[in-house]
Amino acid sequence: VELVAKRFEYSPQEITVRVATPVTIRLSSKDVDHGLKFKELNLEMRAKKGDTKEMTFTPEKVGNFIGQCSSFCGSGHGSMKLTLHVTE
Repeated sequence: VELVAKRFEYSPQEITVRVATPVTIRLSSKDVDHGLKFKELNLEMRAKKGDTKEMTFTPEKVGNFIGQCSSFCGSGHGSMKLTLHVTE
């Protein structure tokens, strides 16, 4: 899954994956340092400005999970969210 982070949004803002299937997220940051943290899934990654980081994980439960930027990126930081839908 390719994700692009920029103030104050992710593109795309929602992704859907299947439970028990490995997923690789590639996070690119376009303007400042950004992160992505899914607290409930114990997942976190960070990408510096102009960099791309990659993380592979296998979702173990079905549901909708909200990820947030984990690297303070300015006044709209608190509203920078991504929804991860894990389906059967």
